[in-house]
Amino acid sequence: MEIEVGGRRFKAEVRWAFDLKPVLAYPEELKENFPAYYMFRDVYYSKGDHERIRDHGLRYDITVIPPAKIGKEFVKTFGHYHPIAEKNMSYTEIYEVLRGEAIYLLQREENGRIVDVVAVKAFEGDKVIVPPNYGHVTINPSNKELWMSNWVYRHFKSNYEPYRIRRGACYYYTEDGWIKNPNYGEVPDLRFVKPKIPKGLGLRKNEEMYKLVKDLDRLEFLYRPSKYVDMFEEILKG
Repeated sequence: MEIEVGGRRFKAEVRWAFDLKPVLAYPEELKENFPAYYMFRDVYYSKGDHERIRDHGLRYDITVIPPAKIGKEFVKTFGHYHPIAEKNMSYTEIYEVLRGEAIYLLQREENGRIVDVVAVKAFEGDKVIVPPNYGHVTINPSNKELWMSNWVYRHFKSNYEPYRIRRGACYYYTEDGWIKNPNYGEVPDLRFVKPKIPKGLGLRKNEEMYKLVKDLDRLEFLYRPSKYVDMFEEILKG
């Protein structure tokens, strides 16, 4: 799969369904391999944009998740955590739904147990921030393609192992609704939070966040989270 942006073609990295086997609710139901989702990394509209993005240590990506189910579970990303950026706070990330709908499932772990689980349902134009120290999975809960973009700091590697060890997030989303992952033992009740766009971004719902390429300092929270604790607390409120 390829996409064209600003007259340039970008080729996808493919995450195959068989790659997701370690994190599925019903791995025994996966009989045939298929492209689970497509990741277009380091997308830009112009060379000037690309230089500015790289100079700020950032990256703009687009991900496409076609509709599918594996057993009763809706298709999802593998799930990962980010490493520490500063002051025991991890790098953060911001997503935007470009087309379709998504559920962003966020979970925070302390001393080997999950202390908070948040589901954010988002539609076209919504922006969703992954706060520091939260792992995250994206689910396509619909029968339509999900297109989403994200801004992220480019100089770190995500940690997928916690999701692999416990066979996914602490909840699965299925056609029967939410079910707990038994590999976690006791987990908190799932909290539901609406998407919130922090005022500091200077964006409205109908504005694509790629426009921040002209003012990338607004994305400082991606790599200096300690300066934005109040913002993160606000977006996590129910």
